Amino acid sequence: MQFNNPLSSINNISADNIIPVRVKDIILDKNHPEIVSGKFKPIDGIGVIKYVNLTQSIDVEDTKTLPYAFPINSFNTTLPLINEVVLLVKGPRESEELSQYDYYISILGIYNDINYLPLEKESEPQDEDAPGYEYEENSGIRPLYPFNGDTIVQGRLGNSIRFGGAKSPMNTLTNNSNKEKPITILTNGHEELEVTELYVEDINKDDSSIYLTSQHTIPLKQSKVKFAGAKTRPILSDAYEGKQIILNSGRLFFNSTEEDIIFTATNSLGISSKQTFIDSEEYIGLDAKKIYLGEQAKRTEQQPVIKGEALELFLKSLLDTMIDIGKGLTKAKNSGGPIPDINLIGPSVVAAMKALDKQINPNGASLLKSRKVYTE
Repeated sequence: MQFNNPLSSINNISADNIIPVRVKDIILDKNHPEIVSGKFKPIDGIGVIKYVNLTQSIDVEDTKTLPYAFPINSFNTTLPLINEVVLLVKGPRESEELSQYDYYISILGIYNDINYLPLEKESEPQDEDAPGYEYEENSGIRPLYPFNGDTIVQGRLGNSIRFGGAKSPMNTLTNNSNKEKPITILTNGHEELEVTELYVEDINKDDSSIYLTSQHTIPLKQSKVKFAGAKTRPILSDAYEGKQIILNSGRLFFNSTEEDIIFTATNSLGISSKQTFIDSEEYIGLDAKKIYLGEQAKRTEQQPVIKGEALELFLKSLLDTMIDIGKGLTKAKNSGGPIPDINLIGPSVVAAMKALDKQINPNGASLLKSRKVYTE
């Protein structure tokens, strides 16, 4: 395997050989004719474009003869759509011969937009493939409103990352108390706007969001605010100011395929929902200085849980005593001899106590003790 010397090509790059061209075709899967024919290997060909010069007609039917260009950066690539304009530059590529290849650098933001950026957006006749692979332009998806000093990464369909924190007129999350404090906002699924407007993230309207803050208050509307089980009510989401990570979406799903999911907190760990359920295949362990079942239990501490084994030992002792009393009643007599009314009660007392005695089993399984739940 032989590689070209990159300096021989890079040293020749200048403004004169960076040229704009129009995308006519792009390879996105292994079924593309250029992959099927063997011109490109499946991996090497992905992202390759076919192009025409800006002076050429866009009505080129046979794309096989068109020149091609590779994406200049395989680590961070925005794939152009058909009829968009990209910048080309020459550069080396793995080859048996020392030759130069075309690379496309970036898409020209002709309209300073993020959706579809062909050279002649309104009047240009669209061929069957434009803008490419059944892509449908949605003009309601607008670029992010840039705040002072921001670094912004955004896709065409309403997904974006904002690295910001400087004070700016439209930035409602930054004020004099937290200016220059970093904040990172990742959003997916923006609300549609009029074409004349720019977009500012809204955690309550965007489909999915992740906010990484340092000293900010995020106006998140909580789906539940019931914290009756908490001794100290937590600060609500729209009132807290400080370092936090907020995830907000229609559903959050955490799945660990090999190891654990572990939550730790210095103060509180709260769960509030319409239904709360915990399932485990082997056991569920709860431990604390005090465990409350119900809001009233937390307030009054008047109904402690009974220990099953201790209760059965108590009941065993009580039943044994009652059996002895029953036997005594059977033999009861006075100076005049047996007392029939009392003697008749004795056997029924003994029988009843023995029946109850069968329901308990100190130090073993019984009808009174749970086979699942244990307490101290």
